[in-house]
Amino acid sequence: MKRFALVSTGVALILMFAAAPSFAQNMSAGVKAGVDFANFGGDIEGTDSKTGFSAGAFFGLDLHEYFRLQFEGQYVQKGMKESEDNIELKWKLDYIEFMIPATLTIPIQNSAFTPRFYAGPAIGLEMSCKLSGEVDGQSETVNCDEVAEASGGELPDIKTKSVDIGVFFGGGVDIGVGNGAVTFDVLYNLGLSNINDIPGTEGVLDIKNKNIQILVGYRFLFGG
Repeated sequence: MKRFALVSTGVALILMFAAAPSFAQNMSAGVKAGVDFANFGGDIEGTDSKTGFSAGAFFGLDLHEYFRLQFEGQYVQKGMKESEDNIELKWKLDYIEFMIPATLTIPIQNSAFTPRFYAGPAIGLEMSCKLSGEVDGQSETVNCDEVAEASGGELPDIKTKSVDIGVFFGGGVDIGVGNGAVTFDVLYNLGLSNINDIPGTEGVLDIKNKNIQILVGYRFLFGG
């Protein structure tokens, strides 16, 4: 599955840049940011979603009136939250994520609104891993590889894999404003990789990322 996602990414990039000279009049680029609600799947159950932030930029190429290929890069906060009585634990994972949505656009005649539906592969590169705990209003945060030291050896260091492969799907709308469009998006990102890399738990504990993102941005139109 990892190999499939990587190959899909490479093919999409090749198509994008190969087609660019012929479709220069239909290119766009923009920025977006928003909130995400992240949690873990796999063998992790009973946890709560953790609210985080995401922001990024994108480049789009309209290959057809109804089809757009887009390349995106974003910073996104993932992880999970677990609460019990007066104790709250958060597992915080920050990624730089690259996504290639194949997009079905639905132009509405004489309207500024263009609905969109999309899906594609995602590859996340882990930037940081932290655990934070709060008890009776007192909080502390440690890096995942410092858990053993912070706990006096009572707990092992938390290790996660540096690359996360996933798929995503969602929808949104472009609203024409000026020479571009305001964008609104809602998407679901499902991790396919087991990110757990804690020694001694290989093949026993399966942890997968999953999150919902709500984003707003602006698309700049340019070209011929």
